[in-house]
Amino acid sequence: MKIGTLSLLLVLLVCSCRQPKELVYKDIQHFKLQNAGLQQSGVSLDIRMYNPNSYSMKLKNADVDVFINGTLLGKMCVNNQCSVPGLDTFLLPVTLNVDMKNVLPNALQMLLKSDVDIKLAGTIRAGRRGIYIKVPVNYEGKQDIRSSLKW
Repeated sequence: MKIGTLSLLLVLLVCSCRQPKELVYKDIQHFKLQNAGLQQSGVSLDIRMYNPNSYSMKLKNADVDVFINGTLLGKMCVNNQCSVPGLDTFLLPVTLNVDMKNVLPNALQMLLKSDVDIKLAGTIRAGRRGIYIKVPVNYEGKQDIRSSLKW
């Protein structure tokens, strides 16, 4: 009898754990150059996102590629473990390691146009109560990059 009850509880637990909904990208804020180099530069920024899940969770370990106007800008790193409220908008502070050989040929075009095409593709580890899973991050859209610059 104990084995049957334990099996039923295990099945209910597995069925109740569902994949969280994808976080919704809103925009980029507080774009700031941290360090500049000829081969690689560091940029910090806040990504404003919405959590469509009814529960809060924590985010860590991002593996997200950032593209601007179709050119790979670099990889996004989450600075610290971030708490995300349920059904709410939040700021995700990230660092972007920019590969300058991909940026320099398109730098003039990015500076002349205020709207750029942004694409985020990858995953972020999200979870609660110590259990973390990979949540996909997929976004494509236009962004006014000049309004996000912090001089």
